[in-house]
Amino acid sequence: MKLKVFADRGSQPSRAVLILCKANGIEFEEVQIQLAKGEHKSPEYEAINPMKQVPAIEVDGKFRLFESHAILRFLATAFPGIAEHW
Repeated sequence: MKLKVFADRGSQPSRAVLILCKANGIEFEEVQIQLAKGEHKSPEYEAINPMKQVPAIEVDGKFRLFESHAILRFLATAFPGIAEHW
């Protein structure tokens, strides 16, 4: 599974997703979206997340998911062993 995480480290919901991935050894590519520069409002990012918020994830270049709670639940079920302690 190829996972991309679109995040701004200044955003608490973004940090929650990044921490879950790092703490559980999930391999991912971090794509930084700088909220202060308005990068979340770009047409390119809107194609990934129509809500124009961070975080968002893309799985295998096809499946996209946004809203941190939904992302955390997805990751906890998609990767064995995570659900027991998250």
